[in-house]
Amino acid sequence: MIVSLDPASPVPLFEQLRAQITRLIVSGEMAPGTRLPAIRHLAADLELARGTVAKVYETLARDGLVVSAGRAGTVVAPVHQHARALAPDELAQAAQGVALIARQLGLSIDDAQRAIRTALAAPSAAREALSDSLAAPSAALQTTSAALMTPSTAL
Repeated sequence: MIVSLDPASPVPLFEQLRAQITRLIVSGEMAPGTRLPAIRHLAADLELARGTVAKVYETLARDGLVVSAGRAGTVVAPVHQHARALAPDELAQAAQGVALIARQLGLSIDDAQRAIRTALAAPSAAREALSDSLAAPSAALQTTSAALMTPSTAL
């Protein structure tokens, strides 16, 4: 599972993680039946408290996106059980973030649009390799624009 948390963001880490896992599920990047990492492993990998990750998983279950499979852990729920789609303003908020970073990096509109088109067109398996191969300024933009579709840092 690929997620990227920004401790400097005003958005709480809980909400960042919940939103990114939701996007992975709703977009189909995580197919029904896909097992989520164990709470303790994800918490350790992201340097979060176990309770924070547990709260995210509980919220996802309440929203119908995941189900507890007992010893098999937590898995993505069948599509017909998905009770929540992305909030309408989440994409607009992400786009505002991309625009801000593009301006801060001094990128032209064409360069910013090219980075977003590249991220949209990249097959999901290649997105991580693509972001790893980009140079520093455009990598920051690519990472942020990729967050529109999927988070960008591998665990």
